[in-house]
Amino acid sequence: MIREINPQDIESVLAINNDAVPAVNSLNVSELLDIVDISQKTWVVEEEDTIGGVLIVIGPGESYRSTNYSWLDSQFTNFCYVDRIVIDPTNKRKGYGRLLYLALEEHAIYVGADVLLCEVNVEPENPQSLSFHASLGWVPLQDRKYGPGKVVRYFQKSVSS
Repeated sequence: MIREINPQDIESVLAINNDAVPAVNSLNVSELLDIVDISQKTWVVEEEDTIGGVLIVIGPGESYRSTNYSWLDSQFTNFCYVDRIVIDPTNKRKGYGRLLYLALEEHAIYVGADVLLCEVNVEPENPQSLSFHASLGWVPLQDRKYGPGKVVRYFQKSVSS
C-alpha cells in the first residue's frame, strides 16, 4: 500500500535511507524532517506494518540546500523533482519502485507539472538505479560533477496527461 508519510514512519524511513548510502546522501532526523516539510509529496510503501520504501518529491522554487536541486531549479520552471527514492534491500524486486513512480506520474499530472526530474550517481556508480530509470523511459539530460569523486547524471521524463 502506498500512503503519505506520517510521524511514526520517520525512524524507519531514516534507517532505510541511511542503509542506502552512497546511492543517496545520509540524513539525520532533523534533515529528513526539513525535506519532508518542503516536499510536495512524501510517500511510503507499507506492507504488513513495515515500511518497504520511500519517495520524496519536491516542486520548483523551494529553499532546499541541495546543489543538485538548485541546479535543476535554475534550468526548469514547472517540475516534480525526485529528491530520493529508496527501497529497503529486503523489499527490492517487488515492484515498489514502479508503484511509487506511477503515483509520482499521477501526481505530476494532477499538479500540472511539465517534467519529472531526478539525478542518479554515476560516480560512485549506481548501476541498479541507472537501469531502473532507463527501463521506465527516463532520458539522460547531462552529467555533472559536484564534488571530489562525485558525479551525477540528471534524468528527465515528460509528463503526459
